[in-house]
Amino acid sequence: MKQKQNKNTLYCFSPPVMIGTFAIELVLALYAFLKLRPSRIKNIIVATLFLLASFQLAEFFVCSNYNVEGINIISRLGYIAITFLPPLGIHLANEIGGRKKHWSIYASYVFAIGFTAFFLLVPNSINDSICTGNYVIFRFSKPYNLLYGAYYFGLLLGTLVISVNLSSVQKKKKLRSALHWLIIGVLTFTLPTGIIYLMAPSAGSAIPSVMCGFAVIYAIILAFRIAPLSSKTK
Repeated sequence: MKQKQNKNTLYCFSPPVMIGTFAIELVLALYAFLKLRPSRIKNIIVATLFLLASFQLAEFFVCSNYNVEGINIISRLGYIAITFLPPLGIHLANEIGGRKKHWSIYASYVFAIGFTAFFLLVPNSINDSICTGNYVIFRFSKPYNLLYGAYYFGLLLGTLVISVNLSSVQKKKKLRSALHWLIIGVLTFTLPTGIIYLMAPSAGSAIPSVMCGFAVIYAIILAFRIAPLSSKTK
């Protein structure tokens, strides 16, 4: 199928990179699950790593499944996985900062559940998924692409703002450092995206590709920096 340039497409990397990234993120999820003592922070970190891995696996299956209906289902499941990543970031920042119950946590999950229902109940929520060999193109239905983009980047920005605010008042050095690492982790995939877009606005359709690639760095930071600083190990 001929590749089309579309500002509403999601580009990701080749199948070998997808499965490699999946393996790394899955191993990190298992590591965090086995290494950390039971806590809400542990649950959030493990869930984040597992969902990151799930999206990579969904992309790989899109490139392996030539059944149109099957590809559509897998694509929607992949989107459901990444839909919960921003709320988990909001939740993690609040938990590390000592705010166990905050309106931002509940509000973010409500939005995520709403989009999940959309992906589950509307078969055409994702119009098309094409594996080109180098990346996967997901065509998102209009005008929902704008709403989803506002939701996603809005909550990522919210994670940064909450982390900055809570780190400024956090007295415990380890927890303050964990919040700083959370800020760094989020910036590892959002900052390069912004820089590339400013340098080449025409590359806007490739922005999600950048985020897919750098998310593995966030996963490593979660497992080896944020987790040991914010949660007790066994």
